[in-house]
Amino acid sequence: MNKIMTPEEIAENGKGVIDEIIRMSDFNFDRLPMLDIIGERLADALTAVLPDVTGVIVEASLNSLDYLPMAQAIDGISMPSFFGIVEANHLNGAILLALDSTFALTTMELMLGGSPKGELKRQSEEFTAIERGFARRIGDILTVELRRCLAMVADVDMELDRIETDPDSSMVTQPTSLVCRMRFAVALAGRTGMFDAIIPYDALEPIRPKLGKIHYGEPNEDGSPWKDQLTGQIERSVVELEAVLTEIELPIQTLLNWKPGETVNLWIEEDHEARVICAETEMFKALMGKRNNGNTAIRITERIEAEEETDHGRDID
Repeated sequence: MNKIMTPEEIAENGKGVIDEIIRMSDFNFDRLPMLDIIGERLADALTAVLPDVTGVIVEASLNSLDYLPMAQAIDGISMPSFFGIVEANHLNGAILLALDSTFALTTMELMLGGSPKGELKRQSEEFTAIERGFARRIGDILTVELRRCLAMVADVDMELDRIETDPDSSMVTQPTSLVCRMRFAVALAGRTGMFDAIIPYDALEPIRPKLGKIHYGEPNEDGSPWKDQLTGQIERSVVELEAVLTEIELPIQTLLNWKPGETVNLWIEEDHEARVICAETEMFKALMGKRNNGNTAIRITERIEAEEETDHGRDID
């Protein structure tokens, strides 16, 4: 249901919008559309990479991409948080990664084999040395993925320099300087944490022309980074396999008459080959057997080639 605002509230909100327009008019900048694409790619990369270290399904999404002063970007971060300062050799400044406590500590708990339940509850606003160490490991992962995503525009060497917990010690540019803030929501283990990537606008000067126009990367000596990333994501995917020994047809009346202890004749020999099926597609032929520990196993004997597509019963050349 839409809220009915009073004249005073309308006037106050209007004043806030005008103040924001005046404040942003002090900055002379162009929006960089490639950052939106890079942010979406980074969210997809985190969704694929973080399950490897947490052991749970992770859903990361780009919530917003804003251009705002550094001080306002810091004020918008919930405390307590971890601040990772990333040195970027090919940019004119450092990058700030801000991990809120929900995201960082839930990831840490999962990395240690725990099973987080309910909302995160802490008795202290201070972080321990162990928590800071795990925050650095998470920051290293985020830095690697951010570098890979920026590679579609330019090769930028990045390395996580240090982890801070004091926002005043985490300023990567002047408080009044313009920054680009990519804000991500990361859902894992029933909790949703936040992660911000804050990049000073002036630091992007060496690659700003490429960020100002939409393109999908250029060939370089290292090949296609997105092809490599896609290959890696496919290799990390999990699929279900079914080992089918045989299939028989029986009258439904026979099935209805079955009782516990009934013996069903499969009409096959002991060395009958099984078929391994994935997503309703036959993949392999295999022989049934047992391992030394007594577990049932199958040995792949032959790959089943996919049938060529046909059009009205005729092969398509």
